[in-house]
Amino acid sequence: MNQLHETLIAVLDIGTSNIRASAVSLSGTVTAEFRSTFTKLSPTRGFVEFDAEELFQTCLRLMKSLLSETPCSAIALTNQRASAVVFDPVSKIPVCMGQSWQDLRTAPMCLALKASGISLSPNQSATKISLMMDLFDKDRSRGLLGGTIDAWICFRLTGEFKTDHTNAAMTGLVEPTVSRYDPTILSKLKIPIKALPEIVPSIGYLGEAEIDGLFLPLVAILGDQQASMLGQAITVPKRAKATFGTGAMVDILTGEQGPTTTARLSHGTFPIVARSKGDQILFGLEAIGLHAGSAVDFVCANLGIADSPASIEALARETHSRSNEVFVPALTGLATPYWDFGALACFANITHATTKSDLANATLAGVAHLGADLIEAIEADSQVALESLSVDGGMTQNQLFLQHLANFSQKRLRISSAKEATTVGAGLAGHLAMGTLPHISYIDEIISPIQIVDPERAFDMHQAEMSKDSWLKAVEISRNSVPELSTVTF
Repeated sequence: MNQLHETLIAVLDIGTSNIRASAVSLSGTVTAEFRSTFTKLSPTRGFVEFDAEELFQTCLRLMKSLLSETPCSAIALTNQRASAVVFDPVSKIPVCMGQSWQDLRTAPMCLALKASGISLSPNQSATKISLMMDLFDKDRSRGLLGGTIDAWICFRLTGEFKTDHTNAAMTGLVEPTVSRYDPTILSKLKIPIKALPEIVPSIGYLGEAEIDGLFLPLVAILGDQQASMLGQAITVPKRAKATFGTGAMVDILTGEQGPTTTARLSHGTFPIVARSKGDQILFGLEAIGLHAGSAVDFVCANLGIADSPASIEALARETHSRSNEVFVPALTGLATPYWDFGALACFANITHATTKSDLANATLAGVAHLGADLIEAIEADSQVALESLSVDGGMTQNQLFLQHLANFSQKRLRISSAKEATTVGAGLAGHLAMGTLPHISYIDEIISPIQIVDPERAFDMHQAEMSKDSWLKAVEISRNSVPELSTVTF
């Protein structure tokens, strides 16, 4: 494989508010990177939208910059999932602002559909596409196309309207095996099947992308969490990873047997497609935490507990040994395993002796307890007992948080060496498609943790039980704070 080390994959990594164009080598190294923000608007409560044309032009500009300096052999794409765009295929102009996965404006539509036996979430693409078509093509005569961001970018780069299984599975428009769109749902939402992108494997040739007169094959598309799974060497079933960035996600690879439902499972996780190549589709489960790094940002910026997220660890380490304060980071409700949109954030166990350092420690402990809940839910719904967990994301820079997470979950944590596991995973998917990486098992040799964090021996079962009990009591205080929202379920 030595002669292949110079092969580079150009990766477009489209996040919720940032875009990166990077070159990824066969060793999983990011050798060049250009990044930019793009505008995200919230014109009123519950609305989160973006200019899809601006997004594409930003992608194009970054790719031009990358390719002008770094020759690459192919392109891979990874993206925020479930955000939706509806556009005219002739003019290539979006009919309106795109709707972010965070946008909740279709919640009433989802509740109405639930009454008729169809379970969809406003965070999925299905009702977003339907609403935009209702507004701009009521009788569906204009031939508009609607899809997720990957399909929009694929169309603009290659002229091919395609999406992969990982993104299609997040739309709410497909059958559980993700092999085809669900005709019942399409009929109910009045979405013509010809208006949707073709569902293709995540890893494989998708078309020729044109960047400023240069043609490169687009060879991989993956949702962001699925790309992160590859970037953390989640290559075989029963392995799991956690990402603690703005929010928290825990994903496990379960194997080739597909789910029987697209609905939320009993412990609050969702079925996902981990990736696909050729005729093989690999499935998994995902647990979702709405706030992780954003909770730390909140207590620093809004409450002034610490000067900055970077300084909160040092402050938290000053807490007294018997500190029992805990923070529930339910700033917009709680997701897995509770799914209570009426929960509110709170500090619990406050006394006259509580200090800023105690509150700083409580914040980190609260996010760690939330992470432990996600891990427990993944184990319960997958029926897999995890011995260890790969971890990435910005909060891995906080050693006290990591130790809390290891203690509360009683898991060995394998901290990712890749600062951008999503980009690395997409790049390695591109190498798999190109054949420069002969087999996915090679990723185990390429990716190794930069650090191992084990539960502290001094943190015994008695302490674990007391800490868990304190967390659960705080969660009960948090839950059902806004009853009319707590009764809303999707």
